[in-house]
Amino acid sequence: MLQIALFLFLCAYAHGVSVTTTEGELIGSKAQDGDYYVFYGVPYAGPTDRDNRFKAPVPAVPYPGPLTALDSNVMCAQPTERGLVGVENCLKLNIFTKNVTTPKPVYVFLNSHEYTTSPIQTMFSYKDLVEKDIVFVTMNFRLSVFGFLCLGVPEAPGNAGLKDVIHGLKWIQENIASFGGNPNNVVLLGHGAGAAVVDLITLTPQSQNLVHKAIALSGSALAPWAVAYEPIQHAQLLGDRLGYAGKSSEDLAINLIITDIHVINSGLDFKFQNNTPIFAPCIEDPNVNGSLLTDAPINVLRSGNYSHIPVIYGYTSKEGTLRVTEAASGDWLTLMQNNFTDFLQVDLKFNENTTVEAANIRNFYFSNSAISMATIDDYLDYQGDTLVLVSTIRTAIARASTTSSEVRLMELGYMGTSNTDWGYNQVPLNGAKHGDFLNYLFNYDLRQVDQPVRTSIVNRIVGFANNWNSLRAVTAWPPLTPSVTNYLYYGGNGEPLNNSAIHTEEYKVILHPQRMTFWNSLYDRYYVAPTFNSSSTAIVSVVFVMLCQLVVRFF
Repeated sequence: MLQIALFLFLCAYAHGVSVTTTEGELIGSKAQDGDYYVFYGVPYAGPTDRDNRFKAPVPAVPYPGPLTALDSNVMCAQPTERGLVGVENCLKLNIFTKNVTTPKPVYVFLNSHEYTTSPIQTMFSYKDLVEKDIVFVTMNFRLSVFGFLCLGVPEAPGNAGLKDVIHGLKWIQENIASFGGNPNNVVLLGHGAGAAVVDLITLTPQSQNLVHKAIALSGSALAPWAVAYEPIQHAQLLGDRLGYAGKSSEDLAINLIITDIHVINSGLDFKFQNNTPIFAPCIEDPNVNGSLLTDAPINVLRSGNYSHIPVIYGYTSKEGTLRVTEAASGDWLTLMQNNFTDFLQVDLKFNENTTVEAANIRNFYFSNSAISMATIDDYLDYQGDTLVLVSTIRTAIARASTTSSEVRLMELGYMGTSNTDWGYNQVPLNGAKHGDFLNYLFNYDLRQVDQPVRTSIVNRIVGFANNWNSLRAVTAWPPLTPSVTNYLYYGGNGEPLNNSAIHTEEYKVILHPQRMTFWNSLYDRYYVAPTFNSSSTAIVSVVFVMLCQLVVRFF
């Protein structure tokens, strides 16, 4: 074993490159798929186990000697259907660079599924992006209960996952020049819950001068699931499952600190029909030192008191495919047919008007039809609108209303051959599904016919860091304004059009007018922003727990 490790070290040293970081010498290696360097498993913070399990990250420890950056398999602990995957001490970066000399724009990528899981970072190849003269960085941050247990006590103040990202960005600011990156041109890029993290981070004062541009794809700060409404109650649900019922927030935090992570994982199989994650970022006490997110995103956006940086928001035309499994292989269609109110999003409080407004929403999407496989397309539209589309558009407009920088919006409707892996024959697909942005960014599961779309999207994303200097696309893409919702639309289905092109690339203005008018009316009347959920005022009753159990489906 020692001989193998020595052999790998010597190979990396001979064919790789050495850089100096604040922790010591780091040795990267040549990538296997191109002419660039990779640094895997670079620590940006210290241990997060034991007493640090739910706290803000601590500084990384100095290397005992030259560190060979070869560990590409580090994942943060996360619950999956196969059991617990990953480890607690996971705060690592993977850094990909063409060279370590010429200053280049830096892209920091955050990817997460509902704050709960994240694919292994080597799932994608970053070759095409790195060859466009950027430094690409993927960042691990704590997930699920480990990243977002919000009890408002010193042992578990909340938002450890967000604080990981800030800590990682500080490390990048101090060290990325050694990897050929420009610390003054950092683009924070996120997808799904990772996009919501990107958006939330840019609204905090701690991100000042750490992030210079941002891209949020299929997620935003105003998504109903982006910020927790009842974080302490959700923590108590986990505590009840693990035998800690009736504990105070302080005692619950202490018990969870000393509980084995595999035992904790056994109690994390929650699924709420209103699409609320069991653990998510929360509003923290503004009077406590170290708090990060101290006000609702809508209030921060309206105040204009945030870093005015250029931002791109994007969504796909069929974001509702995120919930296709629950319909095609589960019982959500039946449950929605019988109890539609259970599927209403958490950020709209209808109170005594719940029955009436639920009927209005159901009629808007399903008319007088039953919710079944016959209306699966309507189901996907409802899920997509409430999960991503409406909130992304609302966030973009809210930011454009108060920022001095440009905000751009993009809809991906192109259904290319990347959809050949669609596993639901009974569900027709007529657009871009949730996750398709990643296929085009990272050239994943694409055929040759899809390459023009990929080239266009990548050129725009990379050109963004260079103030569009390298952008060769001919289609205009003006920023949106509070009064004019300009957006870029990618359409087509991989078949030749009249002009022999296989996709359309259009600048549009009118943005889903019927759907947005409908939802804006509801938000104007019923929206309630998340607030700080003090442990001294959060009362968890037996009735609440029983009601929550009714809307929980186990994996």
